[in-house]
Amino acid sequence: MKMPAFRRRPRPQIFISFQGNDDDLRKGFVSHVVKALKDARVNVFLDSDDRWERRGPHHHDHLFFRRIEKSELALVIFSDKYAESKQCLNELNKIHERVTEEELMVIPIFYKVNIEEVINLEGRFGKCFEETMMTQGRQNHQLTHHIMGCLRSIARKPGFTSGYYSNDSDLVEAIIQGIKKKIPYISAKQTIGEEVLAELLSASVVAALCFYFIPIAVFSDLGFFISPRWYLAVLLLFVVRHSLRLIQS
Repeated sequence: MKMPAFRRRPRPQIFISFQGNDDDLRKGFVSHVVKALKDARVNVFLDSDDRWERRGPHHHDHLFFRRIEKSELALVIFSDKYAESKQCLNELNKIHERVTEEELMVIPIFYKVNIEEVINLEGRFGKCFEETMMTQGRQNHQLTHHIMGCLRSIARKPGFTSGYYSNDSDLVEAIIQGIKKKIPYISAKQTIGEEVLAELLSASVVAALCFYFIPIAVFSDLGFFISPRWYLAVLLLFVVRHSLRLIQS
């Protein structure tokens, strides 16, 4: 008899696009966003691992584009230095492509920069964009206009502006609540006790099914499923899986 499969819904993946060379942004606001998302049991991907960049830009772009394709939602954190990065603009182009195909949701976040500066390419943001385009030899080029269109399209999506919040904590909380509206099945992080209880409840259901539906000819020791050994085995398996998740995160 085929055993029923008890599977949790896969964790949603969120891609974060931001200016990774800005250490203050990475170690400050972005780190708080990442922690809050992980606490909400979300898989987060961002360029926090420099080993990918050492393999060359082509490999780096390929990896990131693949991650964007597997994500359900993208957070684009516009800072005044965002357009300084060619990689950020490449990510933005890919994100816009997936959004247009209705394969990805996006939330723009304006961190210490105004929406108007991003849309109109003004201030330091606009200067960084112009310098990046000139460095790439794309000024007055069709590709430059395409990237400008992608940037403005995403910037006009409903999002969050840091200037409207008294501190980063309030902004992060608003972002998490906004994400939950778009991906309603993400939940707060379970405590160890809650996870253990969920494991034991699942074990009880499986034990009942095995005890009442598996023929004795197939499994002679049906008493195993209602013995303490069954639950001890379940708890041991839980400890192993929980330890592996901690190592991976």
